[in-house]
Amino acid sequence: MSDGEIICRMRAGDTGAFADLVRRHQDRVYGMALRTTGQPEDAEDLAQEVFLSVFRGLEGFKGDAQFTTWLYRIAWNRCADWLRRNRKPGRRTTQLEEADDLVDGRTDPAAEVIGEEDRRRLRGALDGLDDRYRSVVELSCIQSLSYAEVGAALGLPVKTVETRLYRARKLLREQLSSE
Repeated sequence: MSDGEIICRMRAGDTGAFADLVRRHQDRVYGMALRTTGQPEDAEDLAQEVFLSVFRGLEGFKGDAQFTTWLYRIAWNRCADWLRRNRKPGRRTTQLEEADDLVDGRTDPAAEVIGEEDRRRLRGALDGLDDRYRSVVELSCIQSLSYAEVGAALGLPVKTVETRLYRARKLLREQLSSE
């Protein structure tokens, strides 16, 4: 069953349909929240906020874009709000380097390819990126959205997504090669 069909069921009054939608997307939303917060408890709260916003705003979802694009836009906006509220003085953003073993049983594809030290360095470098660059890396590289989907989720033209991703990769290379 597609997301669109589930949304139709919800609009028709099927109260259990939203649970299907949450089950389908909860791991990716939770993963994004965990990478943002660095703490499983905060990530769970943030993911719940995302799905509450989705539930409340579902009537406004017109279907012009894919549901996942709309969902990730909400998720990224909530994550960005969390970062602004919880930014500590002297610290750029999150504490991702402390979250390596806190994935709560969910798999991390990067963990299978790179070692612990490299993963820590990469997470630290991602943590140091400006939000506009980190958002495109998160959605494109980690959530595997197309450039068009990233653009739709962030309200950016595809060319801007490409440029930001290019600059983000360049910044990451510079950061990682200087360590």
